Amino acid sequence: MTLTPDEAREPANALLASLYANLSDWTEARYDQAVAAIAGDGQPFSMNDIRAVLPGSQHHQAGLYFHSLLMRKASPLVHVGYVRSINPKARGKVVNTYRLTMSGREFMKTRRAERAQHDARMAARQELAA
Repeated sequence: MTLTPDEAREPANALLASLYANLSDWTEARYDQAVAAIAGDGQPFSMNDIRAVLPGSQHHQAGLYFHSLLMRKASPLVHVGYVRSINPKARGKVVNTYRLTMSGREFMKTRRAERAQHDARMAARQELAA
């Protein structure tokens, strides 16, 4: 079935709205994946590691991400020290180092699984709507 431009506009706008609504979830998912990969072995990590893994400007919201994890009632991160920033704009400023706790590893695993289930439900709804 061929749609006219007006008929195609409504589902296209709905799809775009769902993508924009999930943008912050996507950013959080990207940081979760990076932290799980970097800190999964129990070694300390810092923003320097995030910069090395996420190229370009993809690391700009990492401070907010770390803050949100640290403010959780049972934080998945524990502060363990400081290192010098590798960011030339920071001019040698220190950045925090963290360690992912055992419960933090489980938290990340659970959150990734919940996100995958949510994404599967959203995809199924979009298929039904099409």
